Amino acid sequence: MAEEKEKKLIVEDLHISFRTTKGKVKAVRGVDFELEEGETLAIVGESGSGKSVTNRAIMGILAGNGEINQGKIIYDGQDLTQISEEDFHRIRGNKIGMIFQDPMSSLNPIMRIEKQITEAVIINGKHLKRRYKRMVHRYRTRIHDAKAAKKALSKEKREEKKALKEEGKSDQLQSIDDKYKQKKQKAKQELKNAKKAYRDRKKEAKAQLNQEWKDEKAAAKKDIENLQAKLKSATDEESKKTYKQQIEARKEKMRRFKKVTKKEARERAAEVMREVGIPNPERRMRQYPFQFSGGMRQRIVIAIALTADPDLLICDEPTTALDVTIQAQILDLIKRLKQERSLSVIFITHDLGVVAHMADRIAVMYAGKIVEIGGADEIFYNPQHPYTWALLSSMPDLESEERLVSIPGTPPDMLNPPEGDAFADRNRYALNIDFKKQPPFFKVSDTHYAATWLLHEDAPEVEKPEILQERIARAKREHEEVND
Repeated sequence: MAEEKEKKLIVEDLHISFRTTKGKVKAVRGVDFELEEGETLAIVGESGSGKSVTNRAIMGILAGNGEINQGKIIYDGQDLTQISEEDFHRIRGNKIGMIFQDPMSSLNPIMRIEKQITEAVIINGKHLKRRYKRMVHRYRTRIHDAKAAKKALSKEKREEKKALKEEGKSDQLQSIDDKYKQKKQKAKQELKNAKKAYRDRKKEAKAQLNQEWKDEKAAAKKDIENLQAKLKSATDEESKKTYKQQIEARKEKMRRFKKVTKKEARERAAEVMREVGIPNPERRMRQYPFQFSGGMRQRIVIAIALTADPDLLICDEPTTALDVTIQAQILDLIKRLKQERSLSVIFITHDLGVVAHMADRIAVMYAGKIVEIGGADEIFYNPQHPYTWALLSSMPDLESEERLVSIPGTPPDMLNPPEGDAFADRNRYALNIDFKKQPPFFKVSDTHYAATWLLHEDAPEVEKPEILQERIARAKREHEEVND
């Protein structure tokens, strides 16, 4: 029996809207998915389907008028919808990296590449400060939990009182006050204890780190004094040069104990530039973005995302602005980096062809909802939702001679989403129920689900489009020939 992999990310019933002068735009409407460790999940759909908004919510970078109305985003046991911006700052970039679609808008045109790569490393590279935050994090979380529990009690009490009033039992309101009085006192005491534990832990952590820094400085001073004595007694130039280098190296080591130095950041920048395939990094990091091609600029954006060693990488249409040859190189690079670094990857695209050979699973999004999700082979060889059929049928390939299928109409207005299936107006296979009621997910296999009424036991049998059937048959034959 295969060992179950760790869930790196869990998104549950996520709803996101944007405030506008005309009302609320419901951009994401109940999205659910999981990402396993080391897995690549591709999220595919037209512009405006909600795929980028979902992943910006994961990064905590929604626009100012955006809000998460309900749902959870669980990463490493934490609900990212509930944490503070300060806590998010420790995760964003350090744990979750993001590659944007247009490298020219991601890079500062008047700043050298070296500074753009090293800036975040230096800012986030205060080792002692980061250690201090890790040491007190559990105690800060306890305060947050205690406050949340106290708030939940107040809400629970209000709801019980409201229910009694609606039932005409106002004479029982005092019993509710008595019931929650003791609970409230316990919640207050827990908050008080949590704050005291946090203060004590801060004091201990500061004392410990200050002592470690003093010890390091004392050790460095002793080592440097010994080397200086040897330098003073040295007679030949070669020995003097060696001792000078050792003194400088020891000073650098002491500085690196406290924070990332500029020298260390430059070394790290050169290392990641080589890793993403940029030759002569020591020379090229002194250049500006306009001195690089589009493909090389995208490699720089990938290098920036990798400098903090994230374990989850979100790729937001990273090949859209590139030609086909460069697209293939960037996709191969992301695939290689994923394997070498054991990354979990979310790949956002509107083009199913881009993810054909790199995704483990594919989620198809339309009008703020996932309409089909399954393994890559299941989506390509056994698609079930008419929208997935349309996407696959409109995708060009080398063998197609017939006119490509286009999807009629436009996506719905998300100010007022349709009552039924959002794709119904554009779907020539739509049933009457599609215009009245949203379909639930129907199970195709243990790993494959689709939200279409065509899978209901009472639905009429519908054949996939002929062009799609031909493509699937051709793809299966090619797959078998390669394996043979």
